[in-house]
Amino acid sequence: MEKSIETIWKEGFLNKNELLAPKVNDLYNKKSIHIIEKFENMFRMNIWGIVVVSTVLLVLGIFNGALIAGLIMWVMFLYVAYTAHHELKALEKVDKGQSSYLFLKSFKAWIDNSIDRYGKMYRVVYPVFVLTFYIGMWFSDSFADVRQQVGNSSDMVFGLHLHITLFVIAVATLLSIFSKAIHRLDVKSLYGGIINKLDIALAEMEELRG
Repeated sequence: MEKSIETIWKEGFLNKNELLAPKVNDLYNKKSIHIIEKFENMFRMNIWGIVVVSTVLLVLGIFNGALIAGLIMWVMFLYVAYTAHHELKALEKVDKGQSSYLFLKSFKAWIDNSIDRYGKMYRVVYPVFVLTFYIGMWFSDSFADVRQQVGNSSDMVFGLHLHITLFVIAVATLLSIFSKAIHRLDVKSLYGGIINKLDIALAEMEELRG
């Protein structure tokens, strides 16, 4: 059975006869390419996932009398997907002709900058999504009976239930305040394994560089 990159990597450091510069460099290159390609594939799948979910929300909005809310969420998430697509294009422009160490350092810097940019963008995206989803659902056909039951209540403001609306606004505000932390957790849940491999590879390279 053909050996994995990780197996070759470990054996190369156990056998002193294998510690030839060209072969070690080749192992670094293979490990770097493996990490980057796996990340890029997962990132592309994530972009398509955003497109599919936003389209499903639009369709649900259309069939539940919440067309405007569905359109707002659809456009917003398409913008997120479009931004992610350009982030991926920026990653593809990273100079692959440089050493594996510098290449992975550039990749690590791209991840950190991307997380920071998305954290700032989600300060708006998270609360807008929550508020739009809430208002869209409240005025949708699915909640017609609920609106009728509370329609004469003194707690109604602009057709919305005051206490529920205040709670949703509070949630949206908290999501905006902690958007960066939430996005970092999201990135960790999706790409944590790859980022750990990246950190380990960089640590190994830095140790060998002395």
